[in-house]
Amino acid sequence: MFNLAVRGHDLTKVCDPQDLACQIAEKGIKNVQFALNASFPELSAAAQINPGMGTFFKNEFGQQNVQVALLSCYSNLIHPDPHEREKILQKFERYLFHARYFGASMVASETGSVIPTLGYSEENFTDEVFDELVTVVQRLVKTGERYQTMVGIEAGLNHPLFSNDRIQELIARVPSDFLGIVYDPTNLITPETASKQVEIVAEAFEKFGERIVCLHLKDYVIEEDRIVSVPLGEGIIPYQAILQIVDQYKPYCYVVLEGTKDEEIKRAVAMIEGNWN
Repeated sequence: MFNLAVRGHDLTKVCDPQDLACQIAEKGIKNVQFALNASFPELSAAAQINPGMGTFFKNEFGQQNVQVALLSCYSNLIHPDPHEREKILQKFERYLFHARYFGASMVASETGSVIPTLGYSEENFTDEVFDELVTVVQRLVKTGERYQTMVGIEAGLNHPLFSNDRIQELIARVPSDFLGIVYDPTNLITPETASKQVEIVAEAFEKFGERIVCLHLKDYVIEEDRIVSVPLGEGIIPYQAILQIVDQYKPYCYVVLEGTKDEEIKRAVAMIEGNWN
């Protein structure tokens, strides 16, 4: 069994917070990965976030029996400009402090890139950049420990955290229960390795499953030399086998649908529930 969730911004025709809560509930979902900057960008600045705002959203969602599972603060955590990086980290820390008011147990982000626009660079794969990432995550996790909020870090092929081995190394170097891994199996494959996706997921849960706090379920097709995201059920992701692994290692783990939008969500929920009910 799983705690299914959607990303709030995958509901694309939302009028206001109440409408977002109603649309999530109407799709048969009880959890949301909530990104203020994506759903309500006018409210996402670090200086604007406050306990009243968090309580407002918690209450609006709660009226529809929807919980904020993760608060998103997706940012370039290793931005090459020290001034910009400091602003990003301070914003993340404010989100960690205020997450409790939203009812969220964690704040999540990918790691970023040495390219300011988050572009591809082989420099991301160097030990030097990985060491910088470790320093950043250590700082954020220390703040998370202070506020009793987990830091959820997501890996990706173009980032310093690009493989199961690198994730395991990060965990070893930041040995805190307040570091959690948001695991997206589609972020870690290429067209050449897609056939081994189930093996990659199984390895992750065997090696560091105790630190995985959320799984992103993102379907895909292969177009020439690219992995292209599509709604769940329209691609080739072996979602049943992946979910069996999650069910074995982490019962009731958050499973967030990603790239499945609006009315496609109902179909995805029916597909998943049809295999486990």
